[in-house]
Amino acid sequence: MMLSMRIPIFSLYPHIRYDAHVLDPLANLQFTTNTYYKLALFIKQLARELCGGRCVFFLEGGYDLRSLSYSVADTFRAFLGEASISSKIDNPAVLYDEPLLLVDTAIAKIKAIHAL
Repeated sequence: MMLSMRIPIFSLYPHIRYDAHVLDPLANLQFTTNTYYKLALFIKQLARELCGGRCVFFLEGGYDLRSLSYSVADTFRAFLGEASISSKIDNPAVLYDEPLLLVDTAIAKIKAIHAL
């Protein structure tokens, strides 16, 4: 991840909404269990850099109970330094794009335009 570009925006209010999962019936977004794992790794690194590693967790959102339970568990695996199990759970056939790849592509374009 391009941490240096994401910190200014994300550090204002780092949070993970579990209703963004691709299987959630309300949001219709493209997050996977792996997306939540990667976001948790990012938040862990951000917390280490900005506030001595401290984090507070509140469960908010998530209405597909199976994807919610897997995503929350993988979030805590990231914070505990354990490997993700998302490769055993996620079904790439339900995705049209992995969101983090699109974010990284957009950040790379912005950096190129602004010579960063």
